[in-house]
Amino acid sequence: MDRKYTALVLAFLVAAADANSINLKSQPTSKLLEAGRNWGDLGQTANVNDYVDNTIEMLVPFIQKHGLDPMELPDVIEGFEVRPLLITYSAWLKIHDGYMTGLVNVARSSDQQVNYFAKMLRVRVQLQFSNLEFVYKYLVKVMNIGPTGGIIASLSRFVVIVDILLDFNNDEIQLQQFRLTDLGRLRVRFTGNILTDWLVNPVLNTFLRIFDTIIIKIVEINIRNAVQAEIDNINASVKEVIKAIEAYN
Repeated sequence: MDRKYTALVLAFLVAAADANSINLKSQPTSKLLEAGRNWGDLGQTANVNDYVDNTIEMLVPFIQKHGLDPMELPDVIEGFEVRPLLITYSAWLKIHDGYMTGLVNVARSSDQQVNYFAKMLRVRVQLQFSNLEFVYKYLVKVMNIGPTGGIIASLSRFVVIVDILLDFNNDEIQLQQFRLTDLGRLRVRFTGNILTDWLVNPVLNTFLRIFDTIIIKIVEINIRNAVQAEIDNINASVKEVIKAIEAYN
């Protein structure tokens, strides 16, 4: 393993540990792959479930550092229609002062793999977040009726897939894929004022539409941006380490 290869691995581990303000008990990359399967010219692959299980707690300070739990959610206004009798009325729902909690409830999802080929280490991690709660205040406006109250949506889980490439050819870490998937069951309840019967389903359906098209997308973007920001910081640290090593040599 050449000096720049070693430096990139060490810089990655040191920068990651420093970013999360904890002591990272890590294994060198060679140890991670030692028990894996060697495919010759096609590279090596290894299962790193134990490694992920032993270090997953480092994600909690990362989540808190980047303001992901609780996570502020945007205000949204969405129009809809109601037909209480024989006339269809236009209405709108405004949700505001929203936030999400529960992202610190994180665990490994399925097997975690690393692959090494042509001086590139690909790390694919799948993490499950459970017992998430989305809290909003709401205002409904229809037929001069303006009920207000709260909405609490409980999501059983979602899975985040993160695919990272450590490229030792150009001394850089790249985010290859980031995806939020496998949404679990969503339960929604209203608090405060009791909605009129003919308003309940339209308001519920409107909120579900907002959740599927806006809220969960915002959550995905916020997490991705935090991951990318940390990778950018690590890359900057790596460049400084490589520069120092080359200057020393």
